[in-house]
Amino acid sequence: MKFILKYCRVWFLVSAIVIALFFSATMVATQNQFLANTISTVLGGERRVLVSGDPTKYQYFDKDASFRQFDPGVENFNVDENGRQLSDKDKKAQALEKARLLNEEIEEEGIVLLKNENNALPLEGDAPRVSVFGKNSADIVLGGSGSGGGNTEGAIGLYEGLENAGFVLNPELKNFYEGNSSGSGREANPPIEGGGITGLRIGETPYANYPSSVKSSYSQYDDAAIIVISRIGGEGFDLPRTMVTSYGGVPVEGAKEGQHYLELDANEEKLVEEVTKAGFDKVILLVNCSTSMELGFVEDNDGIDAALWIGSPGSSGTNAIGRVLKGEVNPSGRLVDTYVRDFTADPTFKNFGDNMSSRGNEYMSAGSPSDYYFVEYEEGLYYGYRYYETRSYQEVYRFGEDGGFYEDSVVYPFGYGLSYSTFDWEIVEEKTTPAGTISSPDDEITITVKVTNNGPYAGKDVVQLYYSAPYYNGGIEKSHVVLGDYAKTPLIEKDASAEVTLRISVEDMASYDYSDANGNGFKGYELEQGIYSLYVGRNAHQAWNQPETGSLSVNYYVPQTMFYEMDIDGLGDGNDNQFDDVSSYMQRYSSGLSRSSFASTFPTTPTAEDREIAADILNALTFVYDDANAPYYAEEAPQQGKSGQAPQIYELLKEAEDGTYSASFDDELLEEMLNYITVEEMINLIGTANFNTARIDSIGKPATIDPDGPAGFTNFMEVGAATVYDTCFYASECVIGSTWNKDLAYDMGVMVGIEGQIGNAKGDGRPYSGWYAPAANIHRSPFGGRNWEYYSEDPLLSGKMGANVVQGAKSKGVYTYIKHFAVNEQETNRDTNGLVTWVDEQTLREIYLKPFQIIVEEGQTTAMMSSFNRIGTTWTGGSYNLITNVLRNEWGFKGVVITDYSVSNPYMPPDQMLRAGGDLYLSQSYLPSDPSALSAGMDSATQISLLRRAMKNVLYTVANSCAMNGIGEGVVYRYAMPMWMVWLIIINVVLVAGAAVWGFFAIRKGLKKSKQPQTPEGNVTQ
Repeated sequence: MKFILKYCRVWFLVSAIVIALFFSATMVATQNQFLANTISTVLGGERRVLVSGDPTKYQYFDKDASFRQFDPGVENFNVDENGRQLSDKDKKAQALEKARLLNEEIEEEGIVLLKNENNALPLEGDAPRVSVFGKNSADIVLGGSGSGGGNTEGAIGLYEGLENAGFVLNPELKNFYEGNSSGSGREANPPIEGGGITGLRIGETPYANYPSSVKSSYSQYDDAAIIVISRIGGEGFDLPRTMVTSYGGVPVEGAKEGQHYLELDANEEKLVEEVTKAGFDKVILLVNCSTSMELGFVEDNDGIDAALWIGSPGSSGTNAIGRVLKGEVNPSGRLVDTYVRDFTADPTFKNFGDNMSSRGNEYMSAGSPSDYYFVEYEEGLYYGYRYYETRSYQEVYRFGEDGGFYEDSVVYPFGYGLSYSTFDWEIVEEKTTPAGTISSPDDEITITVKVTNNGPYAGKDVVQLYYSAPYYNGGIEKSHVVLGDYAKTPLIEKDASAEVTLRISVEDMASYDYSDANGNGFKGYELEQGIYSLYVGRNAHQAWNQPETGSLSVNYYVPQTMFYEMDIDGLGDGNDNQFDDVSSYMQRYSSGLSRSSFASTFPTTPTAEDREIAADILNALTFVYDDANAPYYAEEAPQQGKSGQAPQIYELLKEAEDGTYSASFDDELLEEMLNYITVEEMINLIGTANFNTARIDSIGKPATIDPDGPAGFTNFMEVGAATVYDTCFYASECVIGSTWNKDLAYDMGVMVGIEGQIGNAKGDGRPYSGWYAPAANIHRSPFGGRNWEYYSEDPLLSGKMGANVVQGAKSKGVYTYIKHFAVNEQETNRDTNGLVTWVDEQTLREIYLKPFQIIVEEGQTTAMMSSFNRIGTTWTGGSYNLITNVLRNEWGFKGVVITDYSVSNPYMPPDQMLRAGGDLYLSQSYLPSDPSALSAGMDSATQISLLRRAMKNVLYTVANSCAMNGIGEGVVYRYAMPMWMVWLIIINVVLVAGAAVWGFFAIRKGLKKSKQPQTPEGNVTQ
């Protein structure tokens, strides 16, 4: 008995501890909502299982190809080239293959030819022998990080892409860069919440480290030297404006004194110097960076024969680079930003990030740090080309010449790009009513331009239409030129022509007067009396300043000022402002950059005294839960959780004459459906919307998969590509923008939609029906960390490209969460209590809200994502004026608004989101530190009414998506628990079974020993 107890004691203690630990961990992991949903996000969630019915009967959003420009060589992604049905796995592979080909086409059209002296490009011969320089050529930047990243599996590097195009690469140089002796290369992208970055290692190899064997190899591969300059960017950090490890610290290796990240460091300068004198037939620079850089050295260095901006090409775009270099593709990209010589002289440099000082953008309260951070858009309208072109014009207007300002400031203007051909333009038709006069606020001007290719290569051209509104000194601020429309030609053969038509509504030329600057008693959009000049130009500068380049202009007269009254609030007081508090702050603490005197109003960095004075705004950072005078207030709650058979969500879809399906927002059946949903179901769906929307079984609403991000479907939180996998990693959004091709943007949306329909083919077959993209913020500063994810510095270009991507995706049933709404132009302190962003309402409306407005009104998106930051003191996702008054009431948006990601940000309460007009909380669990955050108002009529309103927006959006494919009468699904839960159960069962087996043998061993003869001392005899 003694031995039985001994062995049983060990068995029991060990087994009990191990089983208890695993069982407890299992219970916590599966029962804690936040933890369970987090693990499901990482490893995969519930799996949909077909119980009965034929889902193939209900394909509301077909998989047939319907592209404007891209020719994928396939019309139906369900079948192969012989018409045979493909397996889900093969559909996925085929879609990925075609998407990567489309990405190559995007890169082909997005590459911008910056310089081409003496026709250095295209390179001659089928197999040019070249030497590729730059440590980062061995590890080219494919895209951004965080949500701007993507699937790099099978990605094509620069070397492979050039070899695929027929180039013969210098193997000595290639092996040197790929080896450790050339150094470790550039720094990895910082983590998403990396904080302030004051130095990033560029990683260029010092030229003194080049072995003689490498240098002697140049002569054998001297058709051209290709120098690669690379820079990274991504979510959670802005680019360094000082290259030190800490403020006042030791410079990063290779950094020069006073250098910032977006200029050449000492090692790069030395590399360029040595290569340009090494005897190569041609020297070509590739700029592998998705924001603007200081490229004055390119124009100033006669040793650089040609330069190409390639941006970040995604997983397959490198194949396009060689084709452009060889002339198989004629470059037709145009810059989406203004490239200037000195970023430190730019108006935005004075108010960005931490203002070049540790905690330098922090408010002070009674002399102490407050942990609230701010940014002031003091430059107003005058950033990018709007500043440089307007100031240049002002100098010309005043002095008859600009005194060298433009040449000293700008290297490449917005919209700039060269071609291997030359194109002549001719206006063949212009229309307005009556001709030459704008008599109605609803007039539209159309200009048709004939483009003739006079060069030796077939190619495409970009025709840009700018307008110049009359400016009255001291009145409404206006940029001298503003992009009004643009068009890209089809491929034009040598000596052939094509026509493009440009359109602009006169309403789009109206300016927003938030302060009644012209003294006419009106606050809102107005088209002031005077002459409006329209320029058909090749870029923002040549449009108005260099008519000898072929730019064309026409003038229109507005005989009297026209007003565009919106009366959003219904007060009829002639004041359409929604952000007076924000504008008032700007008027109080900032003079604002003004065209009337650029020199005297140039922005300055806020001082400690300014921050102390402004500390009174901290009192306005709280949120009032309920207010009987608020427009969202309700006295009587709707009855939820009605019993009986509920209408099913698929019943909302109605077939139109053209065979398409859609659900109506005003369908009475939708209102009836809402009655059957319980408050608990609404809270669960609204509060746990991380990359998904939850299922509601009573109405047949499926659970949806809504992945990130702007470079194609991704979920950077997943391990082992649980549900989002084998999707195309597209070139960065700014490369798509640089194509200036609306049709190609549409095609990208279609291709994303096709990938979305195929979705989780190896899993439960559910589509990716939602997409956290495209991103529509502005390149306010070249140092913006997420410029990779955004199209351009120009709102119209951003809006038009985004609208076409949305239309394409929507045609395949994918709803697009446009982000980040709004003024999320910097990452530094973005979610440290919500970056307090100050910008006057004219600038806000004409620049930072404009791309979102275009995407809503023209793209008809049904989803939007708010941002981390505040507009003034109000969090964007909790701003009633932004989400309800502007987005929904003014622009007519119908659909769902989700927050940016939040685990437990106290300044982002979901209750405030609901009252502002938002619908979904992007989190694994709504404020896990306070599980009652949404349910606290279950007895509140206002809360329940708002939950119901949000649920309606969600159902409307999902009903109009490919999530409905396979759902219809007679089709029944059940949802099985996630596989990680299954494995946890299996592990627990195995542990219990193992413990039982161990216990059996332990007892048997004890019994066996107890039967053996023993010594007097109690030991077993041998």
